[in-house]
Amino acid sequence: MKQCFILLLLSIANLVAQAQDFFPLVPGSQWVYRQTDGVGGASQLTIRLGEPSTIGGRTYHRLQGYRANDTLIRRTEGGNFVFWDESKKAEADFLLFDGASFSSNVAPCGQTGRADLAADAYKGPIGYFEGARTIRYSPGMCADAGLTSETFVPNLGLVRRAQTSFTGERSVELVYAQIGGITYLSEAGVSFSIAVTPLGRELAVRLTLINRTDLPLPLRFDSTQSYDFAIRNEKGAEVYRWSASRLFAQVTRQLSVTGEELWQDRFAIGSLPAGSYSVEGMLANSDGKKFSATASFNLP
Repeated sequence: MKQCFILLLLSIANLVAQAQDFFPLVPGSQWVYRQTDGVGGASQLTIRLGEPSTIGGRTYHRLQGYRANDTLIRRTEGGNFVFWDESKKAEADFLLFDGASFSSNVAPCGQTGRADLAADAYKGPIGYFEGARTIRYSPGMCADAGLTSETFVPNLGLVRRAQTSFTGERSVELVYAQIGGITYLSEAGVSFSIAVTPLGRELAVRLTLINRTDLPLPLRFDSTQSYDFAIRNEKGAEVYRWSASRLFAQVTRQLSVTGEELWQDRFAIGSLPAGSYSVEGMLANSDGKKFSATASFNLP
């Protein structure tokens, strides 16, 4: 009876893992973390997702910063993640959310990880989220190094990492993320996104700033310019800047955002050749708060 109950829990966990994406593999995404507790210097961590590669007919994404070396990973149909082990020319477990044990590749300490069967809520610098899953790691062979736990939020990714050090446990938490066209900020409850629609040789764009907090979000502008757009080609070179051919009056103004604020525009993009491009939309506020988001589009 006990064995059947355990199998039932594992089956439920597997179904949950299939329904959730705990590490969105969107090329160009970035996650920034800062230390929130523990002693020692202020630790920082930046994770990036590079361009995909195809090996044996399968698409892998280059993960940078998660561990010492770049890692090619992919998501399985069951919601787990595997990586390409070049030395063995084979796949190996990277992150498992189905409750099974796996070997950690972050620190050379022989650690194993296992995800909690039950989802939980997470509250941190980036906001409050339901459905979080935590992976807990065994001590391994290193007494003063290695992971303690990692917490992941669906469609957002890693939000908290706790590590052991010779001065004790210290944690870093997510304070900034840009995933596809959505930017998450450490100001809990605030998000910024871009939507793009190619219309022949024109581009229709919409910027959305959402403030879900109970307090207004103040923004200061030093001109009549509210936003800007930069288009880059596949090599990352800037080929168009919206503000380059426009003039703006120099005047200081304030904007208080409560709820949702929209900016929409439609502009010609000239004689850009056919190909794949990205457009970055950003607010032109001058108060130090950064709001930018990026989306991809193709020109036939």
